[in-house]
Amino acid sequence: MASRLLFLLLLGNMFCEAFAARHLIICEQSTVELKCAFGMTIYVDSAEYGRHDTVTCSFGHPPYQLQNTFCSSFTTIVAENCNGGNSCSITASNDVYGNPCPGTVKYLIVIYDCY
Repeated sequence: MASRLLFLLLLGNMFCEAFAARHLIICEQSTVELKCAFGMTIYVDSAEYGRHDTVTCSFGHPPYQLQNTFCSSFTTIVAENCNGGNSCSITASNDVYGNPCPGTVKYLIVIYDCY
């Protein structure tokens, strides 16, 4: 399967989706919809909220909000809300996933598949 990379600007935040790998990176305070083809359902392999580098979701943020790159936590919330459905809306937010690194801009990494 040929892979393609799509970058979209959503409400001032960067959102990246690698279709072939079914990896989503959702910047803090952004909402996206996981969606499978008709007749297929979502299965979330993993979801992690925090920060691993200084580049992802960095647009418009000062460097001091990007420096803590060793803060994240795995979450089952995405799987609990999305598994078995054909589509699911998810928001990357401290209100949903807690705040693993106060003062740091975070993003949600979701790895999923459609069956």
